[in-house]
Amino acid sequence: MSSTKILSKNKKEKYMKTKVALISALFAFSYSQAQEKPYTDVQMRNYSSKIDSIIVSEKAKMNDELDALDKTFKDNKFSSEEKQKQRTEVAKKYEQIINDKVDGQKAVLEEATRELVKNSVMGKGKVFDRVGFVQNNALLSFKDYKKTKKELLKGGDFNISFGFTNLTKSAGSLALGNSSEVIFGKSTSLVFEYRITRQLGKLTSPVFYRIGLGSRNDSYKLADSKVVVQQNDQISLDNFTAGNLRNSRISNNYITVPVDFVFVLNPKYTTEKNEKMLDNTKGNFRLTAGVYGGIRYLSQSQILYKNFEDHKVNYRENINDSVNNFLFGGKLSLGYGALNVFIKKDFTPIFNDNAKINNKYGIQIGLELLYVNF
Repeated sequence: MSSTKILSKNKKEKYMKTKVALISALFAFSYSQAQEKPYTDVQMRNYSSKIDSIIVSEKAKMNDELDALDKTFKDNKFSSEEKQKQRTEVAKKYEQIINDKVDGQKAVLEEATRELVKNSVMGKGKVFDRVGFVQNNALLSFKDYKKTKKELLKGGDFNISFGFTNLTKSAGSLALGNSSEVIFGKSTSLVFEYRITRQLGKLTSPVFYRIGLGSRNDSYKLADSKVVVQQNDQISLDNFTAGNLRNSRISNNYITVPVDFVFVLNPKYTTEKNEKMLDNTKGNFRLTAGVYGGIRYLSQSQILYKNFEDHKVNYRENINDSVNNFLFGGKLSLGYGALNVFIKKDFTPIFNDNAKINNKYGIQIGLELLYVNF
């Protein structure tokens, strides 16, 4: 194998190792920003061009020396053995030069990676949403990127909310006492939602609209040791007589679609790239008014008791014909930062005429427990 082929093989292996390291770092830190692929592709090509230019430049110098050796050989100043020995020495010399320069570029990459890891471990608060490779006098560096204030005016969030629920006699009633047949404080509602928020109007507008998709589970604990009795497509509440009652509940589950309008009560403003806009990075008070619709997919009567033989029994029975399939209601909430207190009122009855229950309209009051922005 000729010295030129040896050089070509070695430099390609070194070059490929460097590219593997570069690509690995890129995938590790920028996969979540796939939409920026055109940006990173350009910088990757710039980096590759730098390595290619090193190889082409040094190889041209090597070829000049080899041509000079060939000319000397033709003048019969060296034997064939001496010529081959000198060609090998020249090839090894330029192989080392190329490898040293490629290693120099790889060292910059490794140093940037070490600094990135150090910042993350030491908790310096940097969030690397995107990694950019910038060619500047052969210097490879990471770009620290954060969302702009304009980008923060829209987004998506995942929300978990928990509330205490009760039943009222009418759609307009807001009574939260113990007059209903369920126990307020032990009856609960758990909601999981993914929501998309957009600003309504100009960048300075303090009004946002929000739409989402979620699930809601309402669990009503029955009062006075009552249980659900289902007969002939009807349900009623009756005393429990089969043992020692531990818990008796009605559980309703829905797929929901919330639509909200959010009003910032103390708007603050900022300027970015000569554009005035609402500053969504500052703490602000929010008033939210909205509606929600839902489709029921499961209702159950749940009874936990000990029978007369002192054995625990967990009894569940599906309820179908006594619960309405559709739900519609309104929401009002007040929030600051991640804290949000809400009240929800169902405008449609949860139970229909087949349910012998006095109060049929749901009401909730609670907190948003988790609010994660994307």
